[in-house]
Amino acid sequence: MAAARRILALPLALALAALPAQADGPAGGAAPAPSPEASPPEDAAPRAPGPEVVRLRFAWPAPLDAQVTCRRTRVRTGAPPSVFTARYRQRAAAAGAGEAGLAISTRGTTWEGDLPWAPAVARQALHASEQLVQRIGPDGAFAALEGAEALRPALRSLVDGAGVQGAQAERAVARAEAGARGEAEELWNLSVGFWIDADLVLGQEYVMPSESELPLLPGVRGPASVEFAVRRRVPCAAAERAARCVEIVLHATPEPAALARHAAALRARLAEGAEAPVPVPAAHGRDGGELQAESTLVLVTDPATLVPRRVAWTRAVRLASAEDGAPALEHVDRVEYDYRYPGKAPAAPPALRRRHAPGAPLEPAPVPAPVPVGI
Repeated sequence: MAAARRILALPLALALAALPAQADGPAGGAAPAPSPEASPPEDAAPRAPGPEVVRLRFAWPAPLDAQVTCRRTRVRTGAPPSVFTARYRQRAAAAGAGEAGLAISTRGTTWEGDLPWAPAVARQALHASEQLVQRIGPDGAFAALEGAEALRPALRSLVDGAGVQGAQAERAVARAEAGARGEAEELWNLSVGFWIDADLVLGQEYVMPSESELPLLPGVRGPASVEFAVRRRVPCAAAERAARCVEIVLHATPEPAALARHAAALRARLAEGAEAPVPVPAAHGRDGGELQAESTLVLVTDPATLVPRRVAWTRAVRLASAEDGAPALEHVDRVEYDYRYPGKAPAAPPALRRRHAPGAPLEPAPVPAPVPVGI
């Protein structure tokens, strides 16, 4: 089980949470209502309506049941495409007596497609995954992943099959177990946690600096640029006509200098795993500019509750040819989650409707607000 790439988790979550509810400019949401003394005379020309502000609030009802389809696709030069699909039932329930927040669990998992494991190990791993419980705090923050130790037998089988033994095997199992926790937290933050209490102008693009893990190089981090926007309103489900949900798009790209510093390692990783030898173009350009890396999120969610309907997360690294700039080597990982909620569409109970104080960050350290730019 590969370690998850926890891209942008803290910086973006903090910056979005720090967006004030009422401030000048599109990053702060709607302007305060005018006082009666400042009201225009009745015969004045009507003002044009201002921009629509989308207010994203965490208000999951409990219990909340979903049918989830997860499809993972990997495309890389020199190897056939790999596709894996899992289907399972997910339940978010109240955390329990004396506890606040949610407990999220899965059951009824089935799968089909390509897995780099033997069928017996795959069954063992999927059974263990149903013993995992995600703990979500009352404010929507990811708190913990319980039960990760249930993955150890399957992870041990994988390590043994690779011929790794002793202390090295223990470290490999521990890293994979930590990777499972990281992947669960990453998915929650991408689909829910990043956006809690953000007030974003519909159609307005925001940009902010951040730091992220470089694709294909676990543990290697560098500066990145992040752009995001609530692109449009859409129906929450195919059978609905009302556009109750919104489509959010986030795009992250490492800074060229960060790619240049690790160009040799990235080029080597791109050439790995091919079934036939793959020619690697010679480096060109002082900063190794032929390397391209990007991560793109497309999220469809209900802004009133942040109950997700669709999540698509794509990470790509490409090495362009020096001659024509076309991709000579590429590695693209894409994971898509589709959520379907049986029965009546989920709505937020009044008790769960809450928000931070305007402008209050999740951490005491000062956080730069995103800079809006025109689309």
